Amino acid sequence: MAKFIDYYSVLGVAKAASGDEIKSAYRKLAMKHHPDRNPGNKAAENKFKEINEAYEALSDAKKRGTYDQLGRSYREGQEFTPPPGGGADFRQAPGGQYSGRDFDPDGFSDFFRSIFGEMSGFGQRGGRETGFGSLNRGGFPGRGDYGGDFYGDEAGAGSSPGDMEAALDLPLEDIFRGGQKKLTFNYKSSCPQCRGAGRIRNRVCPACRGAGETMDTKETTINLPKGLRDGARLRLKGQGRKYSASGKTGDLYLKIRIMKHPDFRVNGDDLDTDTDVTPWDAVLGAEISIPALDGTVKVKLPPRSHNGRRLRIAGRGLPDKDGSRGDLYATIRIDIPQSLTPQQTELFRKLKEAE
Repeated sequence: MAKFIDYYSVLGVAKAASGDEIKSAYRKLAMKHHPDRNPGNKAAENKFKEINEAYEALSDAKKRGTYDQLGRSYREGQEFTPPPGGGADFRQAPGGQYSGRDFDPDGFSDFFRSIFGEMSGFGQRGGRETGFGSLNRGGFPGRGDYGGDFYGDEAGAGSSPGDMEAALDLPLEDIFRGGQKKLTFNYKSSCPQCRGAGRIRNRVCPACRGAGETMDTKETTINLPKGLRDGARLRLKGQGRKYSASGKTGDLYLKIRIMKHPDFRVNGDDLDTDTDVTPWDAVLGAEISIPALDGTVKVKLPPRSHNGRRLRIAGRGLPDKDGSRGDLYATIRIDIPQSLTPQQTELFRKLKEAE
């Protein structure tokens, strides 16, 4: 049995917190405990994993609902016995598949896995077998599993009857880094015993049970080139299904979909992000840290910066095919402290009177 974990307490939010409040709390804690900011600090690393696990459970409406239902009978630290069949809903939801963030399942607690399973990245959508699952692990904030939808040769992927097409969900970090990725996917192919007829000598084919198709599994490695953007199409020659007795295979076409990121928004080659600053830093100016995909960057916040002001950080956006990079734009959000000392309150009162 695993210990019950109060994910709301981990993020420091109320159980009635909105999605935006959960996201905001996650971002602040993730920035504070990120391993890049705390090199060699094992406690910070463990805290970072807890934060990611809590955000994964609470940021998705369906998983949050499942967690809330189970949590009504438990308190943090109590022994937790998972319900029968725990984890099945996470692996394969009715009529859909998990296609959210690709967290490393090895970094999750036994409690999380007992509820949501091992995040296989496989599932069904619209009655078709689907699924792309990355075999690589690692990255911030725990990126690694891919999800994809199999369309089949009737989608018109190419000219060959063995062509297949799939949507490949990629985290923004992989779009930034590029490089080789391993994929495993399932697909339907013509039954090799009955050659798609479903019957052998007027009897039901024992291999496909009359369906004429069998489920095959393929593993392949792809190279993600620089400059990939949402909607881009990759062709993997010879990685489709077999469509002739001689063993000819079609091609596999991958349509890239960039997954939603908690910190960045993609605008062509540029990235947009939000950064919180205190009222006094906005008025007086300060040196502030802004997160980028390749670490944090320190910039000077000009005095009298108003809420909504955009700061441009050149060359810290997404890489293009020619090796150049777009820009990073940080939108200033003035963060009002939730608690003030009597002295701070008095200073604000004097400021108001001086106006």
